[in-house]
Amino acid sequence: MIVGVVKEQKPGEGRVGVTPKNVQKLVNAGAEVLVEENAGVGSGFSNEDYQEAGGQIVSHAKTWEADLVVKVKEPDAEEYQYFKPNQIVWGFQHLASSPKTVAAMIKAKTTAIGGETIVKDNKLQLLAPMSAIAGRRSVIMGTYYLEAQHHGQGILLCGTPEVEAGNVVILGGGNAAVNAATLALDMGCHVSILEVKQERLDWLEKHFAGQDYQGIISNEENLAKYIKNADLFISTILIPGARPPKLVTEDMVKSMKPGSVIVDVAIDQGGTVETIDHPTTIEDPVFVKDGIIHYAVPNQPGAVPRTATLALASGNISYLLEIVEKGLNQAIKDDEALMSGINIYQGKVTNKGLANSLNYDFTEIDAI
Repeated sequence: MIVGVVKEQKPGEGRVGVTPKNVQKLVNAGAEVLVEENAGVGSGFSNEDYQEAGGQIVSHAKTWEADLVVKVKEPDAEEYQYFKPNQIVWGFQHLASSPKTVAAMIKAKTTAIGGETIVKDNKLQLLAPMSAIAGRRSVIMGTYYLEAQHHGQGILLCGTPEVEAGNVVILGGGNAAVNAATLALDMGCHVSILEVKQERLDWLEKHFAGQDYQGIISNEENLAKYIKNADLFISTILIPGARPPKLVTEDMVKSMKPGSVIVDVAIDQGGTVETIDHPTTIEDPVFVKDGIIHYAVPNQPGAVPRTATLALASGNISYLLEIVEKGLNQAIKDDEALMSGINIYQGKVTNKGLANSLNYDFTEIDAI
């Protein structure tokens, strides 16, 4: 099997899906590995590092000739031309917010594996380390954009011995939320988490026991109440494979204090904030609407590529090796977690959330 390691096209994205160490593992498993020139530079890996591991340094187009193409984020529109039947495209696809990519893959009868939908032991295994980074970075970015030079409130979110710290309100109680709350609490902030599941709220209460934390059942009334007092509001709602509803209305945003900051961690899947109508980039990350600073970068971990790549690649490699050693069909028969990552199989939509979001017929992967 030929494996291609692609250089990411998204602005500011420095991650790469496979490290030189893992290229060596793929080569030892019998794969021919094509690595796009400078694919790993943003993460601190040189072309020579990949060559020493057994990879071949090639052009962008040549990389896409591979049977298994490994990316980090969804394909760029320029890359649609390379899709072909029986090709496997691996990465964080977030296809529900990219209908043109889905249409191109269906037309080409390509297979898409989304790392964001791989579930193992009831956890989003590959997404978890990226969510941890995004959650923590949301607090860092919120702190930064609350400063006056960015049209923020002009407050220090963590406060001082003489001045009270700010309020951080988080929507959702998953992995990104826990990591955001952990950092915010360590900084001395007041933290509130709105979560729909009482069982999860009970867990959070124990996890953050003794700290300046409050858990609240998430509903429209409570969300409207708590967002008013948020200096930093972080939305972390993610529905694997599907677009989430717009839970945060424009009226809620308008009720916030001028110069407050909103960070939508899951904007790559469409986001939950009505006033965020487009994603931003690492290079141009914010816009102001209704007096509120909106941060809507869909690939936050890409801003810390060395850390993110090491975490991501360690999760990727076991699945990539399964595919190389067994072939995709046998690999997904043997591994339910890998099967859960199949969003499109040879042009058929096999993720129910994706099918429902974009009005495609849903095909059970077991039936193929």
